[in-house]
Amino acid sequence: MVLNITVCIIAISVALLAFSIEGKASKAEIVKLKEEIKFFKDSKEKVYQLKNKVYKLENEIHQLYKYKVVYKDKVFLRPGRIDEKYFFDERSAKKFMENSRIYEEVLIELNEEKQKDE
Repeated sequence: MVLNITVCIIAISVALLAFSIEGKASKAEIVKLKEEIKFFKDSKEKVYQLKNKVYKLENEIHQLYKYKVVYKDKVFLRPGRIDEKYFFDERSAKKFMENSRIYEEVLIELNEEKQKDE
């Protein structure tokens, strides 16, 4: 029922749009639209490449961290979701752990974790 109503609304919208167009598009307008479509396709590829580079850089930065805090924070009288945050030194990790919103926390030294893997 809802799907039929939605299809009818879309059909009426398309019909109104078709009647509102006065004439056919000129060749210059078509060429311009094709160029814009090509531009958006190329930019989509560039965005994908940039996301890939950012992901690689984030992984490299995470390898430089020495401490990780896994924690739950309080959200209006109930525990929140489990999250993690990375730190370069122990002092800043402990300072973060003193936050009053944190419900439970665990400090992990990442060098130990890497040594266990080897």
